[in-house]
Amino acid sequence: MMVMKDKLVKFNHKGMYYRFRKLCIALLAVISVGTVVAVPTYITFREINNQAQHAEEEQPELLEENETESLSY
Repeated sequence: MMVMKDKLVKFNHKGMYYRFRKLCIALLAVISVGTVVAVPTYITFREINNQAQHAEEEQPELLEENETESLSY
């Protein structure tokens, strides 16, 4: 008859080992979820800033075109 050994006896680990391992796994899960949320958010904000900057660059050009058109009449 085979009796199942306790994990602490079988692998000769202390209880703190398993608590630390569980903490590391939970920490990696939190970091993974944070990364999944942060990367698309960063890309979205970067695109919004690029579009705003592009609109600011276009605005003076449109004013110059309107001034030249009004002077030609």
